[in-house]
Amino acid sequence: MKTFVLMLVALLALPAGAVPAVASPAAPGTATYRIWHWNVAGHANNFGSTANGLVDAILGSLSHRNPDFISLNEVCPDQYQAVLKGLQAAGWPQSATNFARFEPMPDANADLCGNDGGGPDQDPYGVAVFSRFAPTGTDRITLPYDGDKARKLLCVPVAGQPGGLRFCTTHITFNATYKTAQLNTVRTRMQDWTTTGGTVITAGDFNVQPHDGLLDDWYAPSVASAHNGNNSGIFRELDDLDPLCPGWGEQTTEGTLAGKCGQPAKVDLVFVAESRLVSYQADALPVARDRCVNRSGTFIPCSDHRIVDATATVTTP
Repeated sequence: MKTFVLMLVALLALPAGAVPAVASPAAPGTATYRIWHWNVAGHANNFGSTANGLVDAILGSLSHRNPDFISLNEVCPDQYQAVLKGLQAAGWPQSATNFARFEPMPDANADLCGNDGGGPDQDPYGVAVFSRFAPTGTDRITLPYDGDKARKLLCVPVAGQPGGLRFCTTHITFNATYKTAQLNTVRTRMQDWTTTGGTVITAGDFNVQPHDGLLDDWYAPSVASAHNGNNSGIFRELDDLDPLCPGWGEQTTEGTLAGKCGQPAKVDLVFVAESRLVSYQADALPVARDRCVNRSGTFIPCSDHRIVDATATVTTP
C-alpha cells in the first residue's frame, strides 16, 4: 500500500512539498547527491509500452527514492516522454523545461521499440538522463561501433552546482571484441573531465563485472580484495564497500550469469573519481514481479536488471 500511494503522488501530480529542490545537506566544501539507475528493458520486456506498468514502476520508485540524478538504459522514446511528463507533474525538476535528455542507439537491423507485431513501431531505444538541477549543456558521444548498435555516452554538465559537476549515463556493448574500445572511450572522457577540475558521476549498464580485467584500469588500487584486485585506475564504484562482497558489491541482474560471492552478475555500475569522494554507498533493489505485464496481460518482471540507488558525497573544489 505504501508503494502504491507513493506511486500515485507522482502520477496524479499531488503537492510535492516533501521533494527538496536542492541536493541533500552536506558539510561545507562538499555536496551530497543521490543517483538512481535502471536498465528498464523497455523494448525486450515491455515492447515499448507506456501502459503495461513499467512507467508506473519507474515513477513510483523515483517518488520513493527521490534522487537528484536519474539514468535510464534501454528506454523507448514513448517511455522516456512518459517519465519526463510524470516528473514534471510531480514538481521534481528545478526547471520544468530543461532537465531531461534522450539519446537513441540506432540498430543495424532497424530493431525498433514495439516492432514485434503487436503495435506501432517507435524509434530505437536508447539512454536517458534526468537532472533535478538545470543542465547547462549536453555531451552526446557515440562510442566505437560494435557492428550492432550505435552505443552512446550521454552527459549533462550542471554549472549551477559546485565543483564542475557532470552526470553521465552509458550502455556498453555485450560484444567482447569491442568492449575495450568503448570502455576506454568512456574512461578517457571521465579522466579528462576530472583532471581539468570536474566531478563526474557516470552510471550505466557496462556489460562488464567488477572483477573483470577490463575494469582494472577503472578501479583505484585501493580497491584490493579477493573479489576485485590488480587495479590501477582512479575511480571507485559506489557499491564497492558493500560488506556482502567487499570490492565487488551486490548483484544487479536476475539472470543466470554468475558473479561473485554466490551472486548473479553485477553489470550496472556507478563510478566517481576517488579523489572527489568523501563518502558513498549504493544498493541494488530487486525488481517486483507483479507490476509489469506482457501483451497477454500476464505479470512478468519489468526487467532482468535491478534498480541501483546510490548516494555520493563529493568535494566541491
